[in-house]
Amino acid sequence: MKVRYLAMHARALPANPLHLPRKHAALLVAGVWLLHMWLLAGMPLWFSPDAGKPLRTQALITRQIEIAAPRAPQVPQPAPTTTRPPTPSQAAEAPAESPESAKPLKFDDFGQDLTAPVSLPPRSATGVDLPPYKRPGSEGLTEVTTFKAPDSALLKYQVQGQAKGFHYWATAELNWTHSSTDYEARLEVSAFLLGSRVQVSTGTLGAEGLMPTRFGDKTRSEQAAHFQRDKGIISFSANSPDAPLLKGAQDRLSVVLQLSSLLAADPTRFPAGTMLSFQTVSQREAEVWQFLVEQEELLQLPFGEISAIKLNRKPRRAFDQQIELWFAPTLGYLPVRLRITNANGDFVDQLLSKADKPSP
Repeated sequence: MKVRYLAMHARALPANPLHLPRKHAALLVAGVWLLHMWLLAGMPLWFSPDAGKPLRTQALITRQIEIAAPRAPQVPQPAPTTTRPPTPSQAAEAPAESPESAKPLKFDDFGQDLTAPVSLPPRSATGVDLPPYKRPGSEGLTEVTTFKAPDSALLKYQVQGQAKGFHYWATAELNWTHSSTDYEARLEVSAFLLGSRVQVSTGTLGAEGLMPTRFGDKTRSEQAAHFQRDKGIISFSANSPDAPLLKGAQDRLSVVLQLSSLLAADPTRFPAGTMLSFQTVSQREAEVWQFLVEQEELLQLPFGEISAIKLNRKPRRAFDQQIELWFAPTLGYLPVRLRITNANGDFVDQLLSKADKPSP
């Protein structure tokens, strides 16, 4: 409105310019300046120094782009093969191929996966064992009434033997140590060019004499038997079936020291002709060994001349080993000689050469 008002008054001015007083001229200039400033303040913010250029408008064009689904990889098709029909003579000679023979053999074809572990039948809750748990009764097993562990000792032996017709010589060392509650027996046999074999029995001393908890047998690798008394079983690292744990059970090393302990406690209880029976455990199985007490003998050993009581485990089956043991009363009934003979005639004979106190 103010602009129009000023414009109207401007056209109404006479053609000849009027000489305005300075005061009025200054007011007029100030008014025009304020008018321009007001107009500039109302301009939009997108106004730019390039506003003098003519603006070009262009229609906004949109289009939809469709993404094509990925193509499946093309598998080259094999070249078609042409087969000629067999001649009548070839068709007569060629045997008919059954569908079973065309399939490759798998383990399942043999009835079961040969690499899968064989599951054992569960044990009966009524106490009657199912195969392969053929539990022999504890009847006939030697009952321990008196027991005296021999003093700890380090026994060294000279060994001679025969294996597959080859005679060899070796050395052996039995380190026997015990406290009032625990024991450890370690037997190592070493032979030149043949290496060594180590057997270790560890356990406790209790009402049954020596009570093994673990028996290990090592040549290149170790196999072991574990006496799980809380479960009443003997388990084996060689994947053999568990065996029932019988009263007074021993391993192949502890049984020697168990015999020493029984003889040391009361030798008069075991005169010649007495049979001693123990469940004896190797690294793979458990069976009952029976030892017959024989007469006392005078031995000539590398250790010297010494008197010893002989116990003999005679073979009961075709391939059983004969095991002969000699225990010297003057050495606390420690074993001074041990001889094992196989059914094929191979043997090993272990003769005492030195007896010392065990190394600390």
